[in-house]
Amino acid sequence: MPDGLVSAAEANRDFSKMLRDVEGGARITITKDGKPVAVLSPADPSMNLDRSSTHRRMMELLAEGLPLGFRGGVDRDDVHSR
Repeated sequence: MPDGLVSAAEANRDFSKMLRDVEGGARITITKDGKPVAVLSPADPSMNLDRSSTHRRMMELLAEGLPLGFRGGVDRDDVHSR
């Protein structure tokens, strides 16, 4: 399947073939009622899909406690006043 337009019904039916084509560099626009709604394209190779190290670092930061920038000066009445 070369670059081009594919209906949502075709995309549903031929998704495996579309993935193979995209692996080969194709860019496919999926349409619904004749209007483009999504694009299937090759992933950016520089994209880091390993999120485990990011998750681990976020958990470390949360365990350390993050400053929220709160300086005080707001009490319950201030929050609820209109």
